[in-house]
Amino acid sequence: MSKLTIHALTKSYGGRDIFKDFNLEITGGTRLAVVGANGAGKSTLLRILAGESAPDSGRIIFSSGARLGYVAQELETGDLERGLLAWIMDALPSWAGFWQRWEDAVRNRDEAGLKILAEEQTILEHQLGYSPEHRAKTILCGLGFSDGALDKPLQALSGGWRERAKLARVLTAGADVLLLDEPTNHLDLEAVTWLEQYLLGFDGVLVFVAHDRVFLDKVATQTLYLGEAKPILRPGTFTQFLAWREEMEQQWERQAAAIDEKIRHQAAFIDRFRYKASKARQAQSKLKSTDKLHKELEEMRNQRPQTRARTLSFALPEPSRGDQTVLAAADLDFSFDGSPLWPPLTFQLYRGQKVALAGPNGAGKTTLLKLISGDLEPRNGRIKIGPNTVMGYFSQHQTEILNPDTSVMSEMRRLAGPKATYFEACSILGLFLLGEEYWERPVASLSGGEKSRLLLGSLFAARANFLVLDEPTNHLDLESREALIRALEEYSGTLIFVAHDRRLLAEAAQEIWAVGSEGMRVFTRGFEEYDAYRQQAVQPDCPVDQPAQNIKASRQEEKERRRVEAEQRNALSRRLKPLKEEYAKVESDLEKVLARQSELEQVLADPETYARADEFTRLSKEYHEVEQKGEKLLLRLEELEASIGVLENQPEAA
Repeated sequence: MSKLTIHALTKSYGGRDIFKDFNLEITGGTRLAVVGANGAGKSTLLRILAGESAPDSGRIIFSSGARLGYVAQELETGDLERGLLAWIMDALPSWAGFWQRWEDAVRNRDEAGLKILAEEQTILEHQLGYSPEHRAKTILCGLGFSDGALDKPLQALSGGWRERAKLARVLTAGADVLLLDEPTNHLDLEAVTWLEQYLLGFDGVLVFVAHDRVFLDKVATQTLYLGEAKPILRPGTFTQFLAWREEMEQQWERQAAAIDEKIRHQAAFIDRFRYKASKARQAQSKLKSTDKLHKELEEMRNQRPQTRARTLSFALPEPSRGDQTVLAAADLDFSFDGSPLWPPLTFQLYRGQKVALAGPNGAGKTTLLKLISGDLEPRNGRIKIGPNTVMGYFSQHQTEILNPDTSVMSEMRRLAGPKATYFEACSILGLFLLGEEYWERPVASLSGGEKSRLLLGSLFAARANFLVLDEPTNHLDLESREALIRALEEYSGTLIFVAHDRRLLAEAAQEIWAVGSEGMRVFTRGFEEYDAYRQQAVQPDCPVDQPAQNIKASRQEEKERRRVEAEQRNALSRRLKPLKEEYAKVESDLEKVLARQSELEQVLADPETYARADEFTRLSKEYHEVEQKGEKLLLRLEELEASIGVLENQPEAA
């Protein structure tokens, strides 16, 4: 059985002990999640275990002959020119060089050489008892690679896909001890789900760092918390660790309160009887006892667990009310290299709606956000943003707009604009875990995650009533993600965002809009409804046991089913469109009528108006007409709302 032993590990950085005389032993079947705030030493621990970094003292011991799997930070020279599958296969010791020779033979059209290599491949597969090529293709497919990508050189892949390739290579090679640092980065939901299932079947030692709370809970069997004077190891998932942490905090508070109460009681006795001769000895004894209790309480405070998450009080500035129809898109179309991403899209986003865009990588989610923000122009169709809508747009590349030479507080005040008060800037910086110790630091000294938090916070401070967020959780640790979720829950404006963090999707999005080559499908009951559909509807693109003809048939059935559903959605959209357009017009008319009614009320309440009888009569008549018109508009608005609700909530045809 594979085993990993950490003995007396010590590592300091910047004069601070990250680990000191740390000991740990874990065996095969253990999946250890390493958690803690940024800078606590999570990645440092993995690098030490992988041999990429040296401890100050201590030893790392693996069971004899154990294979170590670790995703390297950089590709080696020459790797970028290799084909994806060939590079993956080279990770297998028995196949080292085989695929390089195969590539050379194909390039040189060496038929005799290919024949010899085919025989060699058969022998190797027989020795291993399985087909490594099939294994590699299954893993690549699970991580989202299409068959067409297998022969592509690595240099043709984007940075995110190269990270997936590096993970696939480590998984294909196999390991007895597997070390993964943020494996869900760059993965879409389908790939994350596949990786979870793969790791649940892994019988070696797994040590991993992740900031995806759902992933942590699904995979971990033990949790190691870094950030205390000593690392804390607990059985179970991260959520179970949080429950234990809260229980320990409450227990500490009860013990401290009991000692404090005893001190107060004894102090009262001393004050009352210290000058009475009959009680003087008892008072003196109580005084000594009180001194001991003070020391005990001070010692408890020094040893108080620091694992509790920071509890922050905050108040988000209230954004302006804005328009009822925040965004209206009609026949929206966009294409890359002449190929449309989706059929023309028509949709509206209303005030207060909170929507997440979902779909696999390449479905066009980020592109749609860029069209909404104005960073891209549609090929056809149009997007209309409400005239009173104040948009706040966030994407990873926007950190470039930050001034590196100014302080964090100055940059927050600049980005937030003149409406943001100093108190609001302080509150929001605190919410996004940029406390007072950060305020005078130059922006250039911030990490990528800290810069992202500064940008996100500035959107709230600027009172944007429409937030457009592209992958806001990238580079954020667990605590920062919780802060963002809390802020978005409190936010009273309109929100549309793209994220792969399932907790954020579940907590912040009221609806999920799934986009893809067949259009847009709306899940009005949120992420739970979408996730159930996704897991049921997605057909395995990497079949293992299905005969080829069954696969073809099932895919054809799925294609037909999706075509029918698309027709149903289009029919529903055609029925909804005029109703929603009338709703927007009636609501706009109603706002004007109510505004006029309010004006008339103020004028009629003025005593000078009473003095002019003719004007008072005319204005009173107008007021009643406006009031009746408002009632009719309100009634029509309710009728339209009911009609729209019936259509949107009717069950789909089977």
